[in-house]
Amino acid sequence: MSTETVESYFASPLRTTEENILLERQIIERNPTVLELLEGFPDLALILNQNRQLVAFNSKAVEYVPEELRPCVYGMRPGEAIDCIHAHEMPAGCGTSKFCKECGAVKAIVRTNNTKEATIEECRITRNKDKVEESLDLRVHTSVINIEGKPFTLFTIKDIAGEKRRYALERIFFHDVLNTAGALDGLISLLPESEGDELIEISDTLPKVSSQLISEIQAQRQLLSAESGLLTPEIKPLSLNKILNAAGVLYKGHDVAKNKNITTTLMENDITFQSDETLLVRSIGNLIKNALEASKEGDEVKVSAAVSEKEIFIHVWNNSVMPMSVQLQMFQRSFSTKASKGRGIGTYSVKLLVEQYLKGKISFVSGEEEKTTFTITLNRN
Repeated sequence: MSTETVESYFASPLRTTEENILLERQIIERNPTVLELLEGFPDLALILNQNRQLVAFNSKAVEYVPEELRPCVYGMRPGEAIDCIHAHEMPAGCGTSKFCKECGAVKAIVRTNNTKEATIEECRITRNKDKVEESLDLRVHTSVINIEGKPFTLFTIKDIAGEKRRYALERIFFHDVLNTAGALDGLISLLPESEGDELIEISDTLPKVSSQLISEIQAQRQLLSAESGLLTPEIKPLSLNKILNAAGVLYKGHDVAKNKNITTTLMENDITFQSDETLLVRSIGNLIKNALEASKEGDEVKVSAAVSEKEIFIHVWNNSVMPMSVQLQMFQRSFSTKASKGRGIGTYSVKLLVEQYLKGKISFVSGEEEKTTFTITLNRN
């Protein structure tokens, strides 16, 4: 079904007229205690009408609204006010696109409107800020507030990015890094009692495990630098086949690849292009790791590339199919298909590194016929 024949994929597309928005604002302005209540919140606080449009907000909320939108913010919906990347995909705006079905903010507002009960949801929003995409991790709370007998929605937002980052670091340093360090310690403890072929095998494995440990720590330092805008790419001429090989072997000895196959298809005619080797190999490696995690024992993960006159396409394929709910939230920071807390930075970090630092694009397709392919697209020149 095309977007031309659908007004909304989720919440109501109906909007209140400018004249009635003004009347609703006047109701609130006649009740200064309500405005004082909004200012008393330490975080963002908004009052929405029954069509999810802003009629009042506190000074903290203004900081999140792009300066050019502030003069016309009354009557906007929350996603429109903070410039969510999906807010204008449908004519009816925020809350009506396919992506909005998975948005915690819209779900909380709709549930409170329908049930009159207070609701708490977590929400991941990607918005445009100074021409760069910024990821927000939020916890939203909605409840009904009646003013002069008319129902409105009190909508508060707490930034939980720090909390999510802490969970992510706990996952990495208390699980992945600790597991690798434990494997390294175990191998070292076997050395005094080993001899012959066993000693040779352990000696061959030790450098790989040690490199893996260093790589996991460096990846997190790299991500933190990238989010802070402190990462400086080292652009130099690269061989495409060399990059494919380097990424293809990155996880071959990793636990996640156990009883699974990684097949790397090299270019028949290798090409040279300009990019940052470390960031690109790391990005492809993250896609390979995600593909391995989505695969069953005996499955194959395929790494390949193609070129056009102006672009390079690096593909990572696996035999699984992602549910639509997963596809709609892909590349959002802190979103994860895994149950444990602290995951969900793999594809987000790929998008951050590829699009903001390598000036490329990351995309994917996933369906029953083609299965799942992630593609990194880079400029050839």
